[in-house]
Amino acid sequence: MIAAFGPQAARYARALGDLDAVVADIDAIGEAYFEAVRRRETGRPFYGMMLLDDPRIEFGYRHGEEILTQVTDYDRRRIIMDQLALGALPINGVRVETIWRPDPVMEGIVVEFLALADAVLVRSFAEIARLNGAFARTLPRRPLPPTLRVLAASTVPKVERLRPEQPGVVVWAPHRPALETALHLHGLAEFHGEVSCVSAGGPLPSRSRATFLAPGDPRIEAALSRAAAVVCVDPGDPGDAVAFARQGYGVVAPVTSGAHEFAGEVVTWDALNARFLHTAVAVALTRPAALRSEPSRPPATPRLPPRPEFVKPDELPLVSIVTPTHDRPEDLQGILACLAAQTYANIEAIVVNHGAAPVGEVVAQFPFARSIDVPADAGALRAAELGRREARGEYIGTLHDDDRLYPDHIERLVTGMLRSGAKIAHGARILRYLERDADDHWRTIGFNNRTSVSSELAGPATLVHRSVYETATQHYFAAFSDRVTVELRDRAGERGVAATITIARP
Repeated sequence: MIAAFGPQAARYARALGDLDAVVADIDAIGEAYFEAVRRRETGRPFYGMMLLDDPRIEFGYRHGEEILTQVTDYDRRRIIMDQLALGALPINGVRVETIWRPDPVMEGIVVEFLALADAVLVRSFAEIARLNGAFARTLPRRPLPPTLRVLAASTVPKVERLRPEQPGVVVWAPHRPALETALHLHGLAEFHGEVSCVSAGGPLPSRSRATFLAPGDPRIEAALSRAAAVVCVDPGDPGDAVAFARQGYGVVAPVTSGAHEFAGEVVTWDALNARFLHTAVAVALTRPAALRSEPSRPPATPRLPPRPEFVKPDELPLVSIVTPTHDRPEDLQGILACLAAQTYANIEAIVVNHGAAPVGEVVAQFPFARSIDVPADAGALRAAELGRREARGEYIGTLHDDDRLYPDHIERLVTGMLRSGAKIAHGARILRYLERDADDHWRTIGFNNRTSVSSELAGPATLVHRSVYETATQHYFAAFSDRVTVELRDRAGERGVAATITIARP
């Protein structure tokens, strides 16, 4: 099932079919993040997809007309366009390259959204490069999850081609306002032939002799039938460019779209370099694009890493989870339910009740759990230590009763240790902020999306081989399962502090 957030994502998702994915525009990343957390809670694998276009190109598209109209002389406009492409154009007193740099806060949210997914869908290798840049600039440093290219179906019309009577080109931007084609039309100002522009409408660029057509206009098919080349405007999606290549057109497409990965002979260009577009179109008019093999369709659901072949299902080591608790029966029931939902089968839970009301009725609901009562003055740390001494498992973890494990937590960590020989393994963790509503229920008000990758021995994201506790003076390598598998919870009402919201539901 696809969940799409943002208009571009909704349009793109319709062409993806039945993939189990969360697809997002940058402006709707907050909603997508909430949905990704919900899916992690269920334990069902899913793809993440971030439609991340080049911010440099997006800036030029959005402000091209505004920049061009400030200069009346054609030669000066050419100079300004050259400066824009180089990032040297002064805007509001600073070089434009300082304005279009990626927002580090938004990049961090994108990284953490994709880190929740089991695999990432991308439109091209060019998009992989953009995402890798975001991951490289964000702390803590994380690798990009496994990626699969997917080419969404296009809806470009299929027309009967005619022998043209004069050179003709169609600027194809059906999902963008007409003003966002200003750079393209400026680049075609000296093109002596028929120029049509298919756009989403709105005010028209100045100083353009192109014929503007809105989606659905019957004149579009006539313009395409006479054209020899198509200039595809979309800076990130190669789908339309590939569809026109199938029909034998010459195709000009932004190099950031990755269209050349799927169709050979596509003429690529830097979509801010308006001066070059005239030459690119001249080449495309006589050079039809050749379709290469398309990527195979990804499976409907991501495939998870298997256990090593040398680990037999009936030989899985016992894992002990120690949980100190104090007068929070609902939270205790919640964490035991999380353990019951683990995909890993061989688990025992040791509940250490320190100085509180009996918890026997709660613990009795879960056959894999047992409880220990200790005096009130023991404290949570000593209670955890007492529980560890009672643990029978080969691997031991500690978890507070108000935290949560996602269903694949133990599976991923144990598999990582069995595969590598490491004695310590940890996953990543996020922090959920809660506050009481008018009905005295806890509700989510946001997340700290800066995933922690700490490997502290007693941390909730860590599993430790019991031998580590017996030889604490030695050094051990900690294996890291790069997925969010643990959720800590911050209850502002209990702690008397205001939570800092990094991502909040719109």
